[in-house]
Amino acid sequence: MTLAKSTNQQRVRRGFRELCPEPADSTVNSDFPNHPTLSEIATRQKEIESWEAMNVGGYRWAKPGTVIGSLICAVMIVLAVTPIPPNWPWNIPLVVVAIFTAVGTVVCVLLWFDTPDIGPRPELLVIVPFSRAENLHLMQEQAVEPFQAICTCPGCGHTDTHRIREHAERDPGWAAVTRHCGVCEREWAQA
Repeated sequence: MTLAKSTNQQRVRRGFRELCPEPADSTVNSDFPNHPTLSEIATRQKEIESWEAMNVGGYRWAKPGTVIGSLICAVMIVLAVTPIPPNWPWNIPLVVVAIFTAVGTVVCVLLWFDTPDIGPRPELLVIVPFSRAENLHLMQEQAVEPFQAICTCPGCGHTDTHRIREHAERDPGWAAVTRHCGVCEREWAQA
């Protein structure tokens, strides 16, 4: 069953489509550098911290744990098996300790010979300022954006009350003001 009237959601979509210009059939300018957002920079920083935590040169306690565990296990087995007269009440507890020590020693041996491959260190991302040519190129392809006092920069994702300048000659015709981000130097137009 279909509705005869369009719903509010459909009306909003149609109205939004009318405000947005069709995308230009221009090729992407590859001369512009990659501009990471603040969330990408934070994610990369967490990846670097994780990499540094994993890159400790293997498991530092595995070799001493293997040596000490082997010696303790050998001493416990020798004390439990040899017919020394005062050891008979300690026979079973010594064997239990020897078994647990042997298991711990095997784990240490496996970790000692394990070499985790964590790959190369991730590169640190930094904010790359936008040039005037990039700003003009991006503003010409930008969809109509209504004015908001507090908005998010489309370049780096910084949310703030960005600086405003009046409409300039090469800005889009529909723009009333141009916003300027102080973090990444990105400019974008708002109606």
